[in-house]
Amino acid sequence: MINRSGAGAITDRVVTGFFVAAASAFTLAMMGRPAGFLVIALIASYLLWMSRAEWSGAHRIIPVYILAVLVQCAHVAEEYAMGFNRDFPRVFGADPWSGRQFLLFNLVWLAIFVIAGFGLTRRNGAAYVVAMFLAIGGGIGNGLAHLVLSARAGGYFPGLYTGALALIIGSALAYRLAQAP
Repeated sequence: MINRSGAGAITDRVVTGFFVAAASAFTLAMMGRPAGFLVIALIASYLLWMSRAEWSGAHRIIPVYILAVLVQCAHVAEEYAMGFNRDFPRVFGADPWSGRQFLLFNLVWLAIFVIAGFGLTRRNGAAYVVAMFLAIGGGIGNGLAHLVLSARAGGYFPGLYTGALALIIGSALAYRLAQAP
């Protein structure tokens, strides 16, 4: 169990808040307005993290977390192969993302997810923000968005298949994270 009370808690909140702000700025600078929902999910994850003083140990979370990261890898591959980087920005009236831009952005986040996985095993509290973001933004929000985008398109929208899987795994991860310590 991770306990974030006491003198170090304020420092943890400030430092983690700085990283959340930096990641939000990176997301918007790299991908623009179409990635705004990811920033909202990241801020929501941070606020949820701040609302709890204690989190469950990694042994409850890691198995589902690893599966969520693997699903996210498959999801990025499906999106890239099927042209998500071209189609999604157009929904917002924005210019398509280049393949390089899309892959670089996603590889940075996948690296953050892997590093946070190690952080979870070391009981690093900030890693729980990343885990919540993977559950909420990469899983639940992403999966629901792909269902809506496909319904709007009247058929398949790039990322639908693995997006549905991300919704299921993200929900399972959120459930594990929400459990009492």
